[in-house]
Amino acid sequence: MGQPEDLAAHLLVVYNSNDPDSREIAFYYASQRDIPSERVLGLSTSTSEEITRTTFERTIRVPIVSYLTLKDWLVRETQRVRVSGRYLDLLVATRNDIWAIVLIRGVPLKISAEPSEEMGMEHQPEFQTNAAAVDSELALLPIYGLPLGGFVPNIFFDNQVSGIKRVGPELALNMVLVTRLDGPTPADVHRMIDDSIAAEKNRLAGLAVIDTRGLTDVKSGYTQGDVWLRGARDSLVQDGWSVKFDDKPELIPATDPCDQVAVYLGWYSGNATGPWVTPPNRFVPGAIAYHLHSFSANTVRSDTSNWVGPLIAHGADATMGMVYEPYLALTPHEDIFTRRLLRGDYFAEAAWASERGLSWMLTVVGDPLYRPFHVPLNTALAGTSVPHTDHDDWLLLQKVQRELLVHEVADTPDALKAALEVPGAGPVAEEGLGDLLEKINQPAAITAAEDAYQKAAAADSLPVDRVRVGLKLAQLYSDYSQGPRAESELDTLRELYPADAKRFGIADAVVPTSQPATNSAPEPPPKSSP
Repeated sequence: MGQPEDLAAHLLVVYNSNDPDSREIAFYYASQRDIPSERVLGLSTSTSEEITRTTFERTIRVPIVSYLTLKDWLVRETQRVRVSGRYLDLLVATRNDIWAIVLIRGVPLKISAEPSEEMGMEHQPEFQTNAAAVDSELALLPIYGLPLGGFVPNIFFDNQVSGIKRVGPELALNMVLVTRLDGPTPADVHRMIDDSIAAEKNRLAGLAVIDTRGLTDVKSGYTQGDVWLRGARDSLVQDGWSVKFDDKPELIPATDPCDQVAVYLGWYSGNATGPWVTPPNRFVPGAIAYHLHSFSANTVRSDTSNWVGPLIAHGADATMGMVYEPYLALTPHEDIFTRRLLRGDYFAEAAWASERGLSWMLTVVGDPLYRPFHVPLNTALAGTSVPHTDHDDWLLLQKVQRELLVHEVADTPDALKAALEVPGAGPVAEEGLGDLLEKINQPAAITAAEDAYQKAAAADSLPVDRVRVGLKLAQLYSDYSQGPRAESELDTLRELYPADAKRFGIADAVVPTSQPATNSAPEPPPKSSP
């Protein structure tokens, strides 16, 4: 893969000078990422999340352009350009040294719709709105004079036809990669910064969770959302990840004991629900989590409303969301997003490469410089310790699962035990070994799986992890007609963790299952593009 340009050398940090926390976070981030003070810009703007188009122009766009012009970082000239069948006189960049902008908590989030008779870029009535996310509107900073209504096709969108596009001086003539460091509290934003920097040093690792709706009807416009998610799953599996894949119509329920989640992608509920907002927090430091919903980022400063804020409040460090109705086709394509991240791209690159439209509804929340998979797997493994941390075990498990895909490790009990029961390996490796052995479905493998699960269960771990492993043991016993042993394992969990047994849906369970009852039916899906 080609190495990306040094985005940090072309990054502008923008904060709200009317918000003391915004300034403090901006300079903290700049210090952690070695951004010089001349590329930290304070704006005097509203502290509200929603602003008018006039306020956006007067207090955000124009001051940024003026500053970049003053510093001779942005040079533009007037050009007559044919756009959507008409000629427009546009200000177009001939040089732009700012390739990315990160907006700091306190900078407004979204631009409200205003009545206008101006025709937008697209002709469909539903695309005529001039509402937009501040981030997405600022992405068009190098160009001025385009219609305000509707979306502008994203030149950076990864259509897999014209080759991989990378951030750099050519792209910067047309758009800027814009993200924000935002969330319910300033403390959340500090954690996002620290976690992202720490996670990328050792490579992000953990469980991946993909939650589709089980849609397969090719005549339905909503099925595309599931197609993207299945593509994301496939990329993760091919990269050796342990993937929890749910294709039931309901969301993964709060009773599911998944834990140590590094990647979560799913849909479709208006407000955060399920394990993501049920104690304990399920995400590892540096986790990337995105839930597709038409208004997932209607606010990002609430820890209970929509999805972006609650995900951050419960430990996710990078996410995305829509501030107003985007229509399904103009939401991020999770398959592209995942594939670009796994390539080693910056978070800002992966997010904007997955989105078809600019001047539209997407806000990208996280450190634009975050590269969770920049460090190769073997390099990260070389830095592991003895005994292993859980993170080390996840790396080892990923390596073994990669080798299984290319037959470098035999799919046999002896080979798998030799690969995963290495000196220093801990409960994550043992549980992963049990999962792999259980799939072989042979007597020797089942016995070995039971042994691996028991070793994982014996480790000093969190209740959520002990409950999950215990459920796997109980299910294994039940599947092989050992009902009394299954019930005994459940009784042990109830005795050890009475409160957690209730939380994870096994307080009164009779038939063991690793898939607890689902929650109520989800809301209708987002509007499909016409």
